[in-house]
Amino acid sequence: MTGKTQIAQELSRQLNVPYFKNTNEWSTDLKSPSYFKNLLIYGGTFLVDFIHQTRHSVILDRHYPSEWVYSRFFNRDTDENVIRKIDEKFAEAGGKIILCRRKSYDGIQDDLHSYIDSKVLTRLDQLYDEFSKWSKCEILTVWVDDENLEREIQEIMEWLNRE
Repeated sequence: MTGKTQIAQELSRQLNVPYFKNTNEWSTDLKSPSYFKNLLIYGGTFLVDFIHQTRHSVILDRHYPSEWVYSRFFNRDTDENVIRKIDEKFAEAGGKIILCRRKSYDGIQDDLHSYIDSKVLTRLDQLYDEFSKWSKCEILTVWVDDENLEREIQEIMEWLNRE
């Protein structure tokens, strides 16, 4: 509930880099004990290997950082070794992660999962902050409370072009 899809799609448009979101996750229970772990082990490792070998660029709308966060939140079984290996491969390939966060989630509720209210969103945000300290990838935190897409994209572009 931070506008990450809109940000990712606009970034894709401006950079002319393909955008990808696994739409199957919308119909899967976030508490699912097997779907996300299997996706990580088989799909996640395949995808990072493809990106690493081909040097293709892609903007991913959710991936292993979400598995790191949601598996902790729901106390869901996952494979920490695979998450670490994927993170290391993305870091080696120059992968960059943009975390879209809010300073306040008051009054916000997930539009797909009614049990994800402002209290849950705040805890998920804290876990994303922990992930940012754990990951070996370069990470930019974009504060999105003002919902100003133009400013958010400008901040990201400046970060991407700083080298």
